[in-house]
Amino acid sequence: MEVKTKILSVDDNAQNRKVIELALEKQFDVVSSDGNDPFVELVSVEQPKIILLDIMLEGKTGFDLCKSLRDSDENSDIVVIFVSALHSIEDKLKAYAMGGDDYICKPVDIFELNEKLKGIEKRISNKEQLSEQCKQASNVAFTLMKNASELGLLISFFTDSLHISSTDELYQKIVGFFEQFDIKFSLEFRLDNKHIHFPLNINSTLESEILELGRSAPRIVTFGNNILFNSPWCSILVKHLPVDDDDFVGRVRDHFAILLSIVDSRLMYIDSENKRKNERENALTSLSTALAKNFGEIKQSILTQENDLLKLLSELTMNMDQKTLALGLSEEQEVELTALFEETKEQFLEVIGTSVMVDNKLRDITQLLSNIH
Repeated sequence: MEVKTKILSVDDNAQNRKVIELALEKQFDVVSSDGNDPFVELVSVEQPKIILLDIMLEGKTGFDLCKSLRDSDENSDIVVIFVSALHSIEDKLKAYAMGGDDYICKPVDIFELNEKLKGIEKRISNKEQLSEQCKQASNVAFTLMKNASELGLLISFFTDSLHISSTDELYQKIVGFFEQFDIKFSLEFRLDNKHIHFPLNINSTLESEILELGRSAPRIVTFGNNILFNSPWCSILVKHLPVDDDDFVGRVRDHFAILLSIVDSRLMYIDSENKRKNERENALTSLSTALAKNFGEIKQSILTQENDLLKLLSELTMNMDQKTLALGLSEEQEVELTALFEETKEQFLEVIGTSVMVDNKLRDITQLLSNIH
């Protein structure tokens, strides 16, 4: 059912009011007053779009009533048409000065009045539509600006997270992101066959269980004023969203879904780096163990060779002493042979001494591997 435009007719003559009512009631919703009611209060109650206002009222003038109306900003959009038997230019100028929008002289031509009111009604409708469009455009612009600002936060989070290499650092970066929205959350990271909850002091057993359910839940689960975002790598429980702000909840829902994807990529990187580090440490451990074993075998072999050489040298020395006596050498020949033998013995001992240096080198290599590990 179409709502008629409301008109307030103010005239202290009952017959004039009746004529206006009969002439306009088919097209408009007409309310009449003799001007004795508190005017501003009456307007506040009836909320008319148009006022037909007589000038010569009992004990007051329409000028006074119009001025009192215009003194209030909330009534500035109401169209006031003075209807009066006064025809002078001075009266019309005063009507305009008091805040009037139009002026009709009595006796009123009903056809002219109807046409004038239809035109005013159309202007009011167009103005209201334009006002609503402006309001909607303003809301859209504000939403777009908010959305752009929030997307900027996501971009900053992404670029800042590129340098993160641990779950503790990643959690602190997520805390900073959520603080921008003044929203509480908790989460579970899943990597290296471990489940890590943040914050570490989650007091609610039920909250921990909800995060655990996220391991097999759909990507986005809404319950009450909470949303649980899930992936194979992470679950984020967003808590106590403002249920009376659908626009805000819709925006942050999209933002947090994107955030989850960024967190996933970083967790995959951290997991990959952890596995690579473990593989490197395991390889170094294996290498260190193998080298230690081989070095031990080399050292033992050298020690065995040294002992054999020393034993051989000892036997050679005893045989040399015995043979020198048996050969019947002259003293000069004996001295010469003994000198040659001693020189050879010293060379043997020098060769044996190199094993100490080899042992020190092997020990240095083992220590270096241990330091790298």
